[in-house]
Amino acid sequence: MNETIIEFDSKKRLKLFLFGIVFTVATLTFAYYIFFVAQRINITFGTLMLMMSCLACYGLISGTKSMFDKDRVGLILNADGILFRGTPLAKAIGLIKWTAVQSVSEGVAHRAPFISLKLRNPEGHIQNLSSQLQQFVISNGLVVTADQLAVDFCELKNLIIDYHQQYCQ
Repeated sequence: MNETIIEFDSKKRLKLFLFGIVFTVATLTFAYYIFFVAQRINITFGTLMLMMSCLACYGLISGTKSMFDKDRVGLILNADGILFRGTPLAKAIGLIKWTAVQSVSEGVAHRAPFISLKLRNPEGHIQNLSSQLQQFVISNGLVVTADQLAVDFCELKNLIIDYHQQYCQ
């Protein structure tokens, strides 16, 4: 068990991209209806739809960028530690050594399973994060999910637990 590299799954990312297209088209259609077709213009709903359209366009652009990114590595497990690139928070934290991981636990949020890596000394990893993200990492640890990776959750959980047990000393 020297090193395990798990890449991002193109099919899962394509589904997110297609969802972004549908969401963008739907919000732009509603915004068009509110401003140009409706008998009475409701500024509150129109503004909400425009904001959601902007958010959808941003998601669509970032999804397109991530789909065509050359670096396909989503998770690296080795003797040094774990490097997860699936979330902006995990990218900002970077490599976490196995000796810095206090415990590995499993959780579920919004029916999506995740693995939480509780850190022994989280302050050493989170200096460059905002105070809210620092509090999140201190209380919850680093969250690792399999939703974008080319591996199922059970296999991911077993790999992380095996590496943690082997290299935790």
